Amino acid sequence: MKFRLLGESTKVEIDIISREYPNSTDYWDGNWVNSKVKVEIPGYYVDFNASLRTDDIRDFVNELKLMKKNLSGKAILKNLDGFIHFEGEMNKLGHISWSGETCYPVGSGAVLTFEFVSDQSYLESFIKELEDISYMFPVIGKQN
Repeated sequence: MKFRLLGESTKVEIDIISREYPNSTDYWDGNWVNSKVKVEIPGYYVDFNASLRTDDIRDFVNELKLMKKNLSGKAILKNLDGFIHFEGEMNKLGHISWSGETCYPVGSGAVLTFEFVSDQSYLESFIKELEDISYMFPVIGKQN
């Protein structure tokens, strides 16, 4: 299941493939998912596997829903391991300024930092993609 951040000449695609520990019911182990991250920006193409967390995806979609409702605000997709970090902020004209950073391999690898702008017209479909992922890969257990 994929979700996409789109802007002029920019495409970020994250494909959630499976749970890393499918038999775990523990909050800390059970919420890791295997994913494939692709970033296409002028002059660069990034493609790598990453471990993400379902609770980070849930928090991101909730922040995006608030942004859409209020037509302002900020939404952040963070990653505990440091593979990715995306931050979007909507201005009064309905444009979303995105900043992104990827690192692969984590900790010692190449870091790509970039920025792009999109408008709110695709926000509804973006939220739907993330809701579908959250439905298929719900947060498991409770955080202690």
